Amino acid sequence: MRLSEFTVSGDLLTLDIRSEIRKDRFNAICRDMDQAVAELGRLRLVLVMRHYPSLNSAEDFYDDLRFLRRYDQAIDKVAVVCDRFWKDTWVGIFSLFSGVRMEFFEMTQVHAVTRWMQSD
Repeated sequence: MRLSEFTVSGDLLTLDIRSEIRKDRFNAICRDMDQAVAELGRLRLVLVMRHYPSLNSAEDFYDDLRFLRRYDQAIDKVAVVCDRFWKDTWVGIFSLFSGVRMEFFEMTQVHAVTRWMQSD
């Protein structure tokens, strides 16, 4: 499977987010998700947020990840890897309101991400 926005390894999709997700990218992500769900069914996602803008609000963060709500029935879990540790709270809030099982990890926790993604 070849996707434009995600790197794919089995049922694990990785998305690199470095800035606000604008409409064109949101649409490309949704096309990729449609294809991945059709081919794989349930998915596990890793969102890598390097240098993600630190001045945006929790509402902007929620809006950038709104594609997760659209596909929540097909998502098993989401690991959010970020270089801003204080966004841990935002991930918790998004998980609570979206119903998507999510966990926050710092960039240095690569092994913990792998273990969590492989667990039930």
